[in-house]
Amino acid sequence: MKRKITAILAADIAEYSRLIAEDEEETLTRLESYRRVFDDFVTRAGGRIFNTSGDGVMCEFPSAVEGTRCAIDIQESLRTRNLAYPQSRQMHFRIGVSIGDVVERDGDLLGDGVNVAARLQTLAEPGGICVSRNVQEAVASKISVPFRDLGEREVKNLPHPVHAYRIEMGVSVPRGAQSSQQKRASSGTPSPLAPALWMGAGLLIAGGGAALYWLGRNDTARLPPPVIQLQTQAPQQAPSTPPEPAARPGASLVVTENLTPAQAFEKLAKAGGLVRDAASAPELYHNARSYEARGESANARRDYLEFAKLGNDFIDPLLRLAALIRAQDGRSGAREVFGELSRGKGRAAGLVQILQFEGIEKLTRLTAFAEANPDFAPVHALIAIELGEEKQGTQTIDEKRRELAALARFLGAEREGRLVSFFLDQSVLAQWLERAQKREAQAKAFFALKRDRIGTQFMRSNSGWMAALALPEAATEIEFKLDSGEFRSTGLLQNIDTRTGRPMANPAFELPLQQGPTEIALRYRDAQGTVSPVTIVPFDPAVALVSGMRDILERFSNAWLAFGQGHNGQLLYFTHLVSYRCAISKAEIGFNGEAPSQPLPLPPCDQANPYGVPNSATPYLRLAPDTQSATIRLTFIGGETSEVKTFQRPK
Repeated sequence: MKRKITAILAADIAEYSRLIAEDEEETLTRLESYRRVFDDFVTRAGGRIFNTSGDGVMCEFPSAVEGTRCAIDIQESLRTRNLAYPQSRQMHFRIGVSIGDVVERDGDLLGDGVNVAARLQTLAEPGGICVSRNVQEAVASKISVPFRDLGEREVKNLPHPVHAYRIEMGVSVPRGAQSSQQKRASSGTPSPLAPALWMGAGLLIAGGGAALYWLGRNDTARLPPPVIQLQTQAPQQAPSTPPEPAARPGASLVVTENLTPAQAFEKLAKAGGLVRDAASAPELYHNARSYEARGESANARRDYLEFAKLGNDFIDPLLRLAALIRAQDGRSGAREVFGELSRGKGRAAGLVQILQFEGIEKLTRLTAFAEANPDFAPVHALIAIELGEEKQGTQTIDEKRRELAALARFLGAEREGRLVSFFLDQSVLAQWLERAQKREAQAKAFFALKRDRIGTQFMRSNSGWMAALALPEAATEIEFKLDSGEFRSTGLLQNIDTRTGRPMANPAFELPLQQGPTEIALRYRDAQGTVSPVTIVPFDPAVALVSGMRDILERFSNAWLAFGQGHNGQLLYFTHLVSYRCAISKAEIGFNGEAPSQPLPLPPCDQANPYGVPNSATPYLRLAPDTQSATIRLTFIGGETSEVKTFQRPK
């Protein structure tokens, strides 16, 4: 399971049960149509749907901005579609958006972030959107929509209240509105905005008063006055936040002197509360985590940034900060923040900034960082993750080999006791170690079984030898050489290898009939163009002949014996055994259930024409009339015996 901070959108259909009861077929058909619109907006916003249930949908987005914009686009589009239906048959989504810590398991997401989004969705009106306080703080200056502060709301199955905001879908905000206008809007002072806009806002405020009266009668939560906050995209003051909660009595009195930073953080975490005037790394990280758990992302971000300015090598707090910024401002926003922090603020910030890049650029930068800072052990685990098959999709063997080398460096640092100094929260270090040890064991098992080697099979014909190759992965080119000669390509086939998108490398080559014992060197280029290590294969014509024939005998054992038909019905043929006799030391046969004990006459092996049936050979036996079955057992060259095979005579 993997933890991360992400933006979650939860949605369902208001009064879905009633709509189904009234007209099931029409409701299901329209739901399918609306879901296509819904899914399209999610995809275009860079999100993904990770869970559906009936009329409910759960989505994940890379940032709160993208998730909120997507929610607005969905509601605006479906509102237009609903105009074609009478009010009683309109189908409205209710949407909730939150930022939170989640656990990913088999593609599904679980945790507080998901639960809060689901509860916010229940607070939304049909066709409306409710967001958490940390979402409102993240998008306030980036999306031109007004928010209504619903205050702290007690919701089902959550131990703490959720501070909710409702997006006022009917009110638009001019893109160039100034922060002074926002202040006047919040205080009720007239603004030079268009009169029609303020008429709409007045109606909303009036309507909001009635809604708040109803909520006061039906919900135990206490709500603040219905003030509409007009948000703009122009430079403005940061959204106002409630006064910072006072530290829990006694929280600042936790004694952390004479403790390592990790021990101090653990002690603070067990004590709980907030530390007054936090200044040390453990105190700032503890407070930031506490604010984050309460959904106060502005305070959490502030303390994380104060932590980052200390410039130490602790990486786990900075990874949480990066996740929080990505959920609020997207990957580019996190890249920009950490780019600034990395200037003279320690190596950890520079490493986390690299993680905000993607693909080959991230891996290239991580590798360069590791070369410049080989003692910064966490980078080796991050390189291993980037090379791992869960990142690469189809991992090449070279990438697996490099992953194993990176894991060895990371786990070597753990054995030397050098990892503790990079993690404040030792439970995070334990998770990193668990993953690294599991991946190392898998990679070691892969190489121990020699699954990275090229397999070969040599087949003799009357004109020469054919070497058939079995590669452990997709290849764009295969080369071979004999003894001290030069490498030669096996060539390309005309068909395209779907794994590489390029012509398939020919997995076979020929050797002359007179080829004596030698060593053959084999190598290939993988899908990334990397040349594999050389596989050395010994070739001995006599051994190869026996091995190739035995392989065919074992794979086609049903052809060892064949009862004749028609006028040959009294004959039992063993032509297959004669053709591949060079691999057989002895063949024994029995009849009607008897154990095989009678020698079966086979001609000697002819090295010059091994597959030919000599003219003097008689590849069949005459059967007694009462023969119902035959049993046979082979003893191969080298002394190994086959299982007893039974063949029934056709009736």
